[in-house]
Amino acid sequence: MKHDMHYRQPFWKLALGGILAGAALYFFPFLIPALAFVFLAGLLLRISFGHRHHRNMRYAYAARWQNMTAEQREAMRMKFKGHRCGPVHGPNDTTSSQPNS
Repeated sequence: MKHDMHYRQPFWKLALGGILAGAALYFFPFLIPALAFVFLAGLLLRISFGHRHHRNMRYAYAARWQNMTAEQREAMRMKFKGHRCGPVHGPNDTTSSQPNS
């Protein structure tokens, strides 16, 4: 009498699944604090070193603004007005072309 094995899982697949499930249950308590540590360390590094990037970007934008022509500055202002970025001025507002210091 021949056994019909087409509906059964092979033993090695069951054993491998059990090993993986056991490893996941074993490492789960260590995984959550490790991920929390990595995210917290990244946040602290961004807080402590991110201000340099912000300051450098501000100076780079100020230099870019100084090198623009009057038409480019007006186009930039209109782009910002369209996206509601920056201070809102009336349609006839003629502010100076110098950025705020």
